[in-house]
Amino acid sequence: MGEPKTSDPVTRTFRIENKYDEALREEAEKRGTSVNSLANQILKRFTESSRYFGRGQSITLSPRTFENLISDLSDEEIAEAGKKSGRSLPKDRLLMRGMPINRESVIWYITEVLGGYNDWFTCDIHERKDYTLVHLRHVYNMKWSIFVKSYIDSLCVELIDMHDIELDITDSTISFEIPK
Repeated sequence: MGEPKTSDPVTRTFRIENKYDEALREEAEKRGTSVNSLANQILKRFTESSRYFGRGQSITLSPRTFENLISDLSDEEIAEAGKKSGRSLPKDRLLMRGMPINRESVIWYITEVLGGYNDWFTCDIHERKDYTLVHLRHVYNMKWSIFVKSYIDSLCVELIDMHDIELDITDSTISFEIPK
């Protein structure tokens, strides 16, 4: 696939069942957007994420179920799980999309994949002269912040050889800077 690029729109006509059309219209109205825009968002999510995770490659859990799964783990166990996952998964996820392993791809992966498609957090990016400030907000708890901190730390070491990253966390945020 390569790095996501903006391209000229293509006109394509296809048929969908009435129940899907109704659902799209209702959702577009709720979001204050057009059915066309919503359909493009759905297609983007599929082409950049969902198509890579069929047949047991991904699971969806409610926040309550997720919190129940991690609540009895120690902070050390959570941090180790984040470290292991951040060490191997991001590189695989970028390469399977045909993307280069570089600073821009890492920022794209954090914002679009982890934040956008996986719904791990909401991501705010602020460009500064010498660095990019990344601020992540979530609705879980301190254990999730610990996991994400370890994941991001390992990701930055493995993919962009950034060993001295300082990640500040609270029970609902993670903030860090990526030098330019």
